Amino acid sequence: MSGSTTFEFGDDPEAAGRALRDAFGCFTTGVTVVTTIADDGRPVGFTANSFASVSLDPPLALTSIDFKSNSLAHLEASKVFAVNVLHVDQQEIARKFTAKTGDRFEGVETETWGSGVPILKGCMANFELETHHAFDAGDHRVIVGRILKVRYDPHHEPLVFLRGKYRKVHTEL
Repeated sequence: MSGSTTFEFGDDPEAAGRALRDAFGCFTTGVTVVTTIADDGRPVGFTANSFASVSLDPPLALTSIDFKSNSLAHLEASKVFAVNVLHVDQQEIARKFTAKTGDRFEGVETETWGSGVPILKGCMANFELETHHAFDAGDHRVIVGRILKVRYDPHHEPLVFLRGKYRKVHTEL
């Protein structure tokens, strides 16, 4: 086991946080942009790698958002949101939606479906959801959404996140 690290949680929260980040960084995730709308109709969005299927019947998926995020209040108030799964050529969109300032939607093509939330065009997959259930889990709010509509195009290579960096993988179709 050359190079492996074992960390036991105790009295050092800073070291625990670093150990968790490093350990979770070993799990390859897809990259998404979660979008919703503010009360004034303004589009809101953020990059997230926290996305998972929950149930096929009923169709449910989840995402989570840090309590410190400015997008949380909008996501909770709107009760509708989209999860846009990015492909490898959309790395700049992923970066754009992590920015602390500026218009994240500037230059990004969107459309709307029945709920009115922005759907990013050209993604590997798009999910339109309405909030089904939400609960607190540590420093995040977990939002479980009922899937209303989905679009997908599996003929792209996925954008993934591993060890703190965006990566690309080759998939066989």
